[in-house]
Amino acid sequence: MHKLDRLKYLEISGEPVVEIDYGQIMPRLMYAHAGIKPEMDDLYAISGFAAFRPGVKKIMSSMLFVDKPITRFPKGTRNLFPKGVSVCDVTDAVSVSHPNIAQYFFTGIGHHCQFLESQIMVEVLRVLMGMKSMGIIALPIHDAVLVPASAEKVVKNVMLHTFLNKTGQSGVVDVLTKQQLEETDAIAA
Repeated sequence: MHKLDRLKYLEISGEPVVEIDYGQIMPRLMYAHAGIKPEMDDLYAISGFAAFRPGVKKIMSSMLFVDKPITRFPKGTRNLFPKGVSVCDVTDAVSVSHPNIAQYFFTGIGHHCQFLESQIMVEVLRVLMGMKSMGIIALPIHDAVLVPASAEKVVKNVMLHTFLNKTGQSGVVDVLTKQQLEETDAIAA
């Protein structure tokens, strides 16, 4: 289902759902792997490319999953940057903005991070299932869960605690509601 459809039509126990998502999970896992606290709040806010965050996110992810430098824009990313910008311009800017993890780019370590991400999410679900008296139902979607709106605060705390416990570092979680997504879509239209 499209994200808006999930938030618009799904209910849990007759209640609207919210999506609670780990923010910037791949670069945050890289910083945890390096044992270094990130210096930036938004790890995709790259100098010179702040207006192209969705593209930076995709390029940065690609940089973690390949084992050699990227020489062409990955499929579907060229149109996320202005003409005249090369993929090397973007990868160089990412590396300069993240010198503490730059050594891990182009090593294929993304697969390791993806596995750790799955372990974190399994632990989140395990903890929530163990809270039987609260009766929280959570539907996992990659690095996010759909939960009843009334469970937002508890689930957010569980996710943050689990990330800290598994990585030794503070994580970030973002909450998305149907209203926020509709407002974002209305602005984009």
